[in-house]
Amino acid sequence: MVFSALATVLEDGAHSGMPRLPKYLKLSDAIARAILQGRLKTGEKLPPESELARVLPASLGTIQRALNNLAERGLLVRRHGHGTFVAEPAMAPKDLWHFRFLADDGRSLLPVYTQVGSIDAVRRPGPWRDFLGTKDLIVVTRRIDVDHAHTGISKLYLPETRVPGLLKVRPKDLENVNIRAFLTDRFGVATERVREMAACGPLPETVTAALGLTPGVVGLAYHMEGFAHRDRPISYQTAWFPPGGPRLVLGEKHE
Repeated sequence: MVFSALATVLEDGAHSGMPRLPKYLKLSDAIARAILQGRLKTGEKLPPESELARVLPASLGTIQRALNNLAERGLLVRRHGHGTFVAEPAMAPKDLWHFRFLADDGRSLLPVYTQVGSIDAVRRPGPWRDFLGTKDLIVVTRRIDVDHAHTGISKLYLPETRVPGLLKVRPKDLENVNIRAFLTDRFGVATERVREMAACGPLPETVTAALGLTPGVVGLAYHMEGFAHRDRPISYQTAWFPPGGPRLVLGEKHE
């Protein structure tokens, strides 16, 4: 078991000739190594603090300091009333063309995590069909997690003929991935320009149900039109977010 190994690390460190570190730092470093080595998986829930105090040679206070240290480093997520989880890697800010939410300092961008729910063939009418000029589409549905504090749902529509084989891609393989770069590498679909638009209105029932919100709640609808070479339409994405979130940076983006 991972935590039996952590106990051994702490006990061995106490008797080694290595420079002494506070026990909470030894514990946080050992947990960090377990995460980086894949022994603790993304999204895995850690045992309760009282259980860790029972199996590890450390006090409850030491364990709490270690877990808080890892949360500050972005390796763990502590959710009040739910427990402590191994964090998912965020998309690098330099990779973000969309979902550029500002932190409180007004300059830095908040980390964004994505979870793909499904990849489906659709023939659904809507502005995406008008923009892309075809009814044969593939839609990638994602959950967008902004700084583990603000969650939305996005749907990315692509012409089926431009992304052959996308339906065979496992949703898990696209989590926390820059989809724009993935489409370029896998299908030669390069987005050179994006136009963004935003509006406020009632969120769709599918969105409120997925996010556990009251039906009819008003939120943000965020539309993104993607253009390939010579301004050829290549993608259409809509994302919905509930009210009360951080500021969203809008503007036309170019490669």
